[in-house]
Amino acid sequence: MRTYSLQEQQANRRRELSYIDDYPNIERFHKDPFRRYLDRLNTDYLVSRKTALQQVKDREGASDYRQQIREAFRATVGRLPQAAESATVTGTLDRGSYFIDKVCIETVPGLFATGSFYYPKQSSGPLPAVLLFNGHANDGKAYGSYVSFCVEAVMNGFCVLTFDPIGQGERRVPQAEGSADGEKWMDAVAAHCFLDEKLSLLGEHLGAYMMCDNIAALTYLLSRPEVDAERIGVTGNSGGGTMSAYMGAYDDRIKAVAPCCYITELRSLLYRIMAQDAEQCLPGIMARGLDHSDLVTAAAPKPYLIGAAMFDFFPIDGVRDAFIESKKLYRLLEAEEQLELHVTMKGHGFWHDMREQVLRFFCRVFEVDFVTEKGIDYERLPVEADLLCLEAADASGGASFGGTMLRMIRERLLQLPNERHLQLPEVREQLRELLQLPADSTMKSEPLAIDETGAVAFESEEGMPLIGSVHLFTDRTEIARVYLAVGGMSGEQGLEQAREAGYDAVLTIHPRGTGPAALEPACTFGMFEPEKASGYNARMLGRSLQGMRVTDVLAAISSLKRTAGFERAEITLYGQEEHALTAFYAAVLSGDCQGLHAAGLLESFRAFAEADSHRYASGIIVPGLLLQFDIPDLLQVLQQEDVIVESWADPMKNPRHGGTTKR
Repeated sequence: MRTYSLQEQQANRRRELSYIDDYPNIERFHKDPFRRYLDRLNTDYLVSRKTALQQVKDREGASDYRQQIREAFRATVGRLPQAAESATVTGTLDRGSYFIDKVCIETVPGLFATGSFYYPKQSSGPLPAVLLFNGHANDGKAYGSYVSFCVEAVMNGFCVLTFDPIGQGERRVPQAEGSADGEKWMDAVAAHCFLDEKLSLLGEHLGAYMMCDNIAALTYLLSRPEVDAERIGVTGNSGGGTMSAYMGAYDDRIKAVAPCCYITELRSLLYRIMAQDAEQCLPGIMARGLDHSDLVTAAAPKPYLIGAAMFDFFPIDGVRDAFIESKKLYRLLEAEEQLELHVTMKGHGFWHDMREQVLRFFCRVFEVDFVTEKGIDYERLPVEADLLCLEAADASGGASFGGTMLRMIRERLLQLPNERHLQLPEVREQLRELLQLPADSTMKSEPLAIDETGAVAFESEEGMPLIGSVHLFTDRTEIARVYLAVGGMSGEQGLEQAREAGYDAVLTIHPRGTGPAALEPACTFGMFEPEKASGYNARMLGRSLQGMRVTDVLAAISSLKRTAGFERAEITLYGQEEHALTAFYAAVLSGDCQGLHAAGLLESFRAFAEADSHRYASGIIVPGLLLQFDIPDLLQVLQQEDVIVESWADPMKNPRHGGTTKR
């Protein structure tokens, strides 16, 4: 029999020590200006929602609050893609005392979730059932601890359905040819973010598609004759805990909920390790005042178990606060005894003792005797090869279930118009909305502070200081022409070229989170790239990282126009690669910019969304952009006197073709 002690002990020790070893670094990371800015927004959000929660003092108020957050959560998930309602069993495994059906569940037209349905051979009638959501394991439904739970539950008289999330198991996303790591498949988290970027450009997000998967799986589970529809529970760990909490708040067909290693307080999580995976950072969830505890409250008065780990990277102090908040609402709704908390003295994981507590919880709720000795040989559990659904379908010569999300996205792109006839005033309004820019009243417009060395400091928004430098090529007190280099230039050579082109000065600025203002790579403790993490934080707040950086450039233009000697200067914006996009958007929006020079400008976002891979930072994503226009469309409406695209680039930053000049 397999033992778990050594594995768990090592994991526990690593997580326990991290709380001691990481602390000095955490404090240093939070001295970064952009991190402090995000901290302030996250704290303002937390204070606002806690203030609102303080006003809930009786049953009627709690009932109204629960209804409000249910509606707010549905609005956050947004309109779901078109659903499908078909499922096919492609094979069955006989495991002695139980069967496993291999099932392909159509979740949206042409896309199938590959799943495993476990059910006992012997039963006296319909049985309670559990829908198990998988965390971010690359092998999805075949991951050891998930298979272990399925077998433990079926040996205790439950039916269990589990399935591969998008980007995992039999739904993995292939790496592009020649990928740096040489792996055939993308890591689960990387695949989720990769697909989410493409969907975002089309005005969607991966979380909505994963919710379609969840709902279709639940519908299939309820269709099985072995299942008692009045005794349905959901559980999962980490990313699976996320989906358990989502579904508990969303679908009333679920009767009991047990998310593990997920529920905490968002501000606490963001402070410690920043934001998480794409589907765990729903657009605008914080802007709507929602937190993890609200997902619990939205499920009230359903029986609810919060599973947590003392040494998890989902902070335990946030677990405490989320539990206290949701406990208050359950109490006011006269269901306090229905909410439970279990904390294991381990790190992040669906460990044996956590699984047992979840199963005991479902046994209590659904009035099933807990079986202590199940006789499971953990060395002989089903493995990935046993559980393959698509291979079984191919062997039987049945229907094809090979549709992929990448193919669906490319089909969507074909439906976009090839030509758009746009006018600048309408484009500006649409672009401001897509970039989720703050109101003009919140943008700073104070004269630049320039010291004797030419170093520049200014604020683009309250609490968002930026740095840069000014290089002057003239002694005149009135500056006629300024080259505003977003993200800098190519050293002395670039400055000399600007001087030879007749510019009196170069102003270099570094938008938040870039260049010398970039977040330290270690600030997420290996969980995520800081660019991606800060972008998802912004998304939850109802902002976009690209929009924030455009705000920085617009504020720099406005501040420059208020600086003595620069009031009448003609401004030309310059940027390379990612910064070229930032400068490009600012040129479209600004009435105080007379020119744009761009190098390595992305050829189109349609090409980006079609590509198997890319080398651009995730901060360039503008949600919904392709529904309104693309880069070539925006280029046509630019009215500046001097527009030069020195070079274009494909999604891999390879040069595509010669530049473009528009005068």
